[in-house]
Amino acid sequence: MATTAMSPTGAPTPAPAPAAGPGPDADLATTTFPVGLDQALAVADQTVPGGIVTKIELTFERPANAWVWKIDTQQNTDQHEITIDAQSAQVIADDRDQELSAPVAVDPRKLTPADAAARATALLPGSVAEWTLEYDDGVQRYSVDIRTGNTTEDVNVDVNSGTAYRD
Repeated sequence: MATTAMSPTGAPTPAPAPAAGPGPDADLATTTFPVGLDQALAVADQTVPGGIVTKIELTFERPANAWVWKIDTQQNTDQHEITIDAQSAQVIADDRDQELSAPVAVDPRKLTPADAAARATALLPGSVAEWTLEYDDGVQRYSVDIRTGNTTEDVNVDVNSGTAYRD
C-alpha cells in the first residue's frame, strides 16, 4: 500500500485514492472529462513535438479501468500512439511503430466531436460509447459507437459534409 505521511502515532497513513471518473457506460455525448481534447492534444505535442496528428480516439480502456485519449502522431516514418488518462493528463503509454512517410493530419476543428456525436445520435438514437476521428479511404470521418440497449452499433460522420451514415 502506498503511503504519503505518518500519523501522529507514527503509523503510516494510506495515500488518497485516485479521483473516480465516469464508468465504462458513460455517454460521451453528455460526459465531460477534466482533460479535454485541447489539453490532450497539447500533451501529445509535448510528447512528440511537431508531430502530425493522424488519429484521435476517446475510449474506455478496461485494463486501466479508465477513459483515455489515444492520439496517433507521426514524424517522418515514426508513428506514436500516445495514450493519455482523461482524468489526470498522465501519459500512460507511448507505443511506437513505422508508417508511410506521407501522414495525413486530422482536424477536429472542422467538425467537433460533440457535433459528430449529435449527428450520429440523430441518425441512431442511443448513448455514445466511444468515438474515433481518422482518415479512412481518403475521407476524414468520425466513427461513433452508439449504445442501443444491449448492443453497440457504428455510425460514421463525414467531416467535410457533416453527413451521418451507417455502413
